[in-house]
Amino acid sequence: MSNMVRTGARAATAATLASIFTAAGLFGQECEFDPNSAASTASEALQELAEAATAQDSLTIFTEAWEALGADLDSDNPVVPLLGAQIQIGLGNFPDAVGFLDRYDATASPECMMHSEAQRYNGWVRLYNRGVTAYGASDFETALDAFALANEFNPDLRTYSNAALLQSQLGDNAGAIETYRAALAADIPEADAESLRGIVRGLGDMLAIEDRADEALQIYSDYLAGNPDDVVIQIRYAGVLADQGQAEESAAIYAETLERTDLTYQQWLEVGVGFYNTQNFPDAATAFGNAREGNPYNKEAMENYVNASIQSGRPGPVIALADTLTRWYPYDALAHQLRFQALGRADMNERAMEVMGEEQELPLSVTFAQMAAAEGGRYVVQVAFTNRTAGGTLQIPFEFVDAGGQVVTEHTHAFEADSGGFTFEIESDIPLAGFRYGTIGG
Repeated sequence: MSNMVRTGARAATAATLASIFTAAGLFGQECEFDPNSAASTASEALQELAEAATAQDSLTIFTEAWEALGADLDSDNPVVPLLGAQIQIGLGNFPDAVGFLDRYDATASPECMMHSEAQRYNGWVRLYNRGVTAYGASDFETALDAFALANEFNPDLRTYSNAALLQSQLGDNAGAIETYRAALAADIPEADAESLRGIVRGLGDMLAIEDRADEALQIYSDYLAGNPDDVVIQIRYAGVLADQGQAEESAAIYAETLERTDLTYQQWLEVGVGFYNTQNFPDAATAFGNAREGNPYNKEAMENYVNASIQSGRPGPVIALADTLTRWYPYDALAHQLRFQALGRADMNERAMEVMGEEQELPLSVTFAQMAAAEGGRYVVQVAFTNRTAGGTLQIPFEFVDAGGQVVTEHTHAFEADSGGFTFEIESDIPLAGFRYGTIGG
């Protein structure tokens, strides 16, 4: 779930809410609230948040503000539920905060709705980050609850997608399908194109897995009617058509796709996955090869190109690349497996057995290693591994390269041998094309 990275809040501050008893003129509109003594006292308490040094200090302030507001909690003045929502968000009582915001929305004037929007985004950010934290700790149930509740504050394709992915990961495919459909039905102005594609792709995949191919085809067809050049969905559409026996139409889409010259390496990766999933290994190798040409330092492109080439009966040309994978990712189980397979399929059996023996002597077996771009020049690295013989605190050096292969930045990460995985972030003003890591203590 590579899109699970933390985000920053741009929610209303206590000082902002303290000023809304007067005509604020925010966003070019005038918003006025009638004075309310309990709300005034609560707002004054919230202004102390700016001086809070610890989380406990903030909790104390929110508690005091809540006690002050409680004196007039049933007031018809909309500022009361607005402050109630802010306080409950601060206390972590998100369902209560949603109730207050719904109450505010039902009573506030249109020119004052921006305050509700700010607090809804505030709650969404906190829940999104709670979900990311829980996911990183493998607490998937808590993560799912956080993402689902986040959408009650502020429907967002990212939290819908994360929730659906978790549901499928937990074996609830029916729930994932329902969540994906809810995302498509939600009123989300200016939805991000990449996020929308992810929702359509995820829903189509789930429907296909559940043998509901007709529904998957309809989802893809409806989307492609408005986005006819989306090659990622076209390939998925072609795959389902092929599964349904519509080989001629499917083949036409595949042939047209392979002739395109305007695709990014990320799109070629998606195309390759589509070909691979239909066991069209030669065309998958071509697509992954194109992805590699677009970015020679992308780990996924290298792995998939080697794999598809082996499966299509062309292991010889990728043996050198398989060797590179084991040098750049010395503990990756997949890299060693691909190297072994390439040598074996090329009838280099003696060397293949040597390679297998070398892999079995490694102190760690990395089962997942990925770098994903985040916002603001940040990159998130996630690694999962199985410990074999290592012990104590370990250190592994990482190098991060640009599109020309030059090392932009380095990072040595320390972790415990029995932790099973780690995550860290890198910031770079220069776009990163890929990463590699060395051996323990190297």
